[in-house]
Amino acid sequence: MEQRLNPPKQGLVLEIGSGENPNPRSNVLVDRFLFDNTERGGDLVIDRPFVVADAHHLPFKDGAFAYTICSHILEHMDDPIQFVSELKRVSEAGYIQSPSEIAEKTFHWSFHRWYVNLIDGVIILHPREAVEPFGEFFDYLYAYNPAYYVFQRSMPHLFWVEREWHGDDLKVEVHGESPLKLRDPAALMELVRPRMGTLRLVFLLIVSGIGRKMPANWRGSLRRKLRRSYL
Repeated sequence: MEQRLNPPKQGLVLEIGSGENPNPRSNVLVDRFLFDNTERGGDLVIDRPFVVADAHHLPFKDGAFAYTICSHILEHMDDPIQFVSELKRVSEAGYIQSPSEIAEKTFHWSFHRWYVNLIDGVIILHPREAVEPFGEFFDYLYAYNPAYYVFQRSMPHLFWVEREWHGDDLKVEVHGESPLKLRDPAALMELVRPRMGTLRLVFLLIVSGIGRKMPANWRGSLRRKLRRSYL
């Protein structure tokens, strides 16, 4: 079942690691680094209340927020279990989005620390390997090849993990190895099963074609926004 970003209309919303593209619904932004863009896509946007803090130890009271947004943050954490305990302490609910293990092994994110999978509602992490066999090859495919862009966008469950949580139903575990059964034919068949309708595929193709005619900075901005929404 798809779990999308769905913040409440009322109540304070915190966003951790908002970077260069904070969510419009967020009331308070948190980031650990003001000027170091090593682990984000551009300069910080600070257009609302902003707190410099380590997300492992958030400087907020228990239950201060109705909802917390963490988009592409969990895979950066030194101690993901401590980080998640802080999320649940300061917020009643929230949303976590991360690249999947498959995406992590495909793309070039050398600064990430963990592979992330979602198995039966549980977020399972295991340590990321140092080897990056494809370098930036697939980054360029995604940016400049419409066919590959449509393929990847058509199967978001393969490339992104997203989990909306409420109260104590957020469960995160750290394992020593991958939970994926990549040598099991039955598991692979289920993993690659198409889950998107024809109309959405056509729309993706149109968006991809338009995107290729845009200036590079416009194209990057559009795709970052689409990445958040999953169309």
